[in-house]
This record gives sequence, C-alpha cells and structure tokens, in this order.
Amino acid sequence: MIKELYQPRFLLRKQKLLGEVPSAKEAYGRMFRMAFPSTVEALLGGLTSFVDTLMVSAIGISSVTAVGITTQPRMIILMLFMALNTGVTALIARRKGENDAKKANQILMQALLICFILAIIMTVVGMLTAKPLLRFAGAGDDFIDDSVIYYQIVTAGTVLSVLTMTINAAQRGAGNTKIAMTTNIVSNIVNVIFNFLLIKGRLGFPALGVKGAAIATVIGMSAAFIMACYSLRKSTFIFFNIKSLKKFDMGIVKSIVKISGNAALEELCFRFGFFMYNKIIAELGTLDYGTHLVCINILNLSTNIGSGLGIGTTALVGQTMGEKRSDLSVLYVKIGQRMAILVSIALSALFIFGGKMLMGLFTDDAGIIENGSRILLIMALSTFFINSQIVYSGCLRGAGDVKFVATMALISVAVIRPGLSYIMIYPIQLGLIGAWLGLFADQLTRCLAGMIRFKIGKWTKIHI
Repeated sequence: MIKELYQPRFLLRKQKLLGEVPSAKEAYGRMFRMAFPSTVEALLGGLTSFVDTLMVSAIGISSVTAVGITTQPRMIILMLFMALNTGVTALIARRKGENDAKKANQILMQALLICFILAIIMTVVGMLTAKPLLRFAGAGDDFIDDSVIYYQIVTAGTVLSVLTMTINAAQRGAGNTKIAMTTNIVSNIVNVIFNFLLIKGRLGFPALGVKGAAIATVIGMSAAFIMACYSLRKSTFIFFNIKSLKKFDMGIVKSIVKISGNAALEELCFRFGFFMYNKIIAELGTLDYGTHLVCINILNLSTNIGSGLGIGTTALVGQTMGEKRSDLSVLYVKIGQRMAILVSIALSALFIFGGKMLMGLFTDDAGIIENGSRILLIMALSTFFINSQIVYSGCLRGAGDVKFVATMALISVAVIRPGLSYIMIYPIQLGLIGAWLGLFADQLTRCLAGMIRFKIGKWTKIHI
C-alpha cells in the first residue's frame, strides 16, 4: 500500500494524462539526476559564506559580524543577475524540451552580453557606495572598517561571479546540472585553501584576517569562472558562439526581460525585506547580531539543499512544458515535494538534537550557544515550510508564472517578515527570538500561497 502511494500513476490520479507515464524508477531517477547535482551546487555555493564565517570566527565575534553585515548589500548588487538567470534557466529549459539548440545558444550569448555590461556598472556603484551602504545596513564603529574592506574586495569580483552564474543557469536549463556542481566544488575548495593560508597566515603567507577571507573568496570566484567557460567547450547542447555576442537581438532580449522582469521584482522584494530584516536585528547589538549571523549561516546551508530541489523542479517543469506534457510537470512537482519532506525531517532532527554542537563550531561563548540553540528549535519547524515553498516556487518559475511568485515575495518577504519581526523584537520585547518568529511567519505564508497556486493549475496554461 505504501509503495503504491509513490507510484507516478497514483500521484497523477486526479490529473488528465497527456501521454505515457514513466515508471516510478524512471520518474524518481530523472528527478534525482536533475536535483542532486543542483542540490550539491547550491549547497557548495552557500558554503562560501559559511566557510568564511566559520574560519573568520576564530578571530572573534566582531569579525563574524564584519563579514556577515556585507551579505545583504552584496545580494542587492547580485539581484538583477539572479533575476536574469531565472529567465535564462526557464527559456533554455523550454528550448531544450523543443530540441532547439540554436535558439538556446542565442539566449545564452545574449544573456552573457547583458550580464557583462550590467556587472561593470554594478561593480563601480558598489565600490563607490560601500561605506554609506554598510553603515545604513547597521555596521557599528567597532567593525565598519573591516566590513568595508571585505565588501570592496569581494565586489571587485562581481563580473567573474555573475558570468559564472549565467553560464551555470543555462547549463541547468539544458539539464547539465553536474557542470554547475563541479564549478562550485572547485570554487569552494580553492576558497577554503586560501582562507586557511590568508586569514591567520600559514605556510609563509601573511595574516590578513578579514581581508584575507575576501581575497580567498575572489580567488575562488576566478576558479569557478574558468571552469564554467571550459564547460561551454564540452557541452553537446549549448556552447560558446562569438557571433551572437556582437550585437543585441532585441527579440531574444525581450523574451529574457519578459521572464526576468517579474523575477527582478521578486528579487528586489527579497533584498529589501532581507536588508531591513538584518538592519532591525543589527540594532540589537554586536552580540545578538553575531548570534543571528551564525544561525543564518546554518539555516542557509539547509535552505541551499532545498534550493537544489527547486532548481531541479524549475528545469524539469520547463522541459516537460516544452514537451507539451503538463501532466509530467505536476508529477515532478509532487515528487519534489516528497523529497523536500524527507530532507526536512533529517534537517529538523539535526537542529533539535545537534543545535549546541552546530553553534559550538563558531564560538565557545556559552550565552551565544544557548541562545542559538533555542533559535534552532524554531528553525527545525521552519525548514518544512522553507523547502516546500522552494519547490512550489521552482515549479511556478519553470512554467513562467513568475509574476505570482514576485507578488508573494512583495507581501511576505518585504512586509510580513520585517514588519512582524520589528513588532516581536521591540514592542513585545522578545529580542532575537522575535526576529526568528517573523522569519517563520514569512516562510509559512509563502508555502501556503505556493501550494494553493499550484493546485489551481493556471500555471500549466502559460506560454513563454
């Protein structure tokens, strides 16, 4: 009986079938092959910040806050490219389903051209506004100088980072998720090695502290960029085509903007919400904010696991919609949800029973460990809603229903999370715990909204 619950035909029992349905082994296998490399890629991508924070924590909690306070300002710079890459993945996945390699390559080259121009502009803006932006983000006098140094060095690597992101987004859409995984593995290995050498000064290298962590990050970005470019020589579906880089093709640009425009609104809402959320918490003081940053780094690793499932869902929904098989799109979303539940159970157990151990990786301060352990209990419940909403959002993005996802981001991330957190922290005086209750409310709202939108089914009729 239990086995039947996981059979594709059972999962599609209320769905009109449009063709042959794969076996359970084929369906779960396809989802696993698509999601696993994406999960590893997302996890390793998140490890950059995690490793920097972990290795910098050996210097002290103020160094952790110096690195952590730069995260949201950096993400503001990257948000346009993240939105662009949402469109790239969705469009190339659809062309993959239609087996139109020529159009897919044109989309990639146009996206790289747009990225390169925007990256130059955003790098200059980021370098010039570093100190006032970080000051507004909540950086205190005791760590503002280290924050500016870290932010400016990492921002200098923006061009390499965003071009790598775009190539990887295209490879994911084409189903080549192992390529993006490999580039992130190389990047993180290089980053860890140079963190080890440069933060505290080992094997004859200078002890550069926070500055060393930033340099290590940029060296890791460079390694990833080289690997991503090399992948375009080996790919059988997408490859580097210099002719498509000579000028803009306005038809393709409009297609990218159509999908990415709403994704950009979503990213803008995310960054505004996260920025204000962090600013509210930073005002609690260095100790509380340092504790929060440690917990956020732990949460981000779990979120990155769910992000892999979301990326896999986006690509599979895009491909199956291109094949005119919306029934299979529904199937892979349901399979993704089951995988998300299994992942959440494992993560929840880790947060509940290993909370003090996880906090102890970053600090030996008993107060921080105890406070962080309580936050991880909230995180244990939140992870179920986080991973589920990521899969639903991945489905809607892959189908082109990005406007709805953007609207939910506006309501939930930009309003509910910072607004409720402020009320919980200050008027109700719950302190840092209140901020995490605000995060929980945000994730619950987006999960329920995504589930309802998925069940209504309008996304299956969108053409891109």
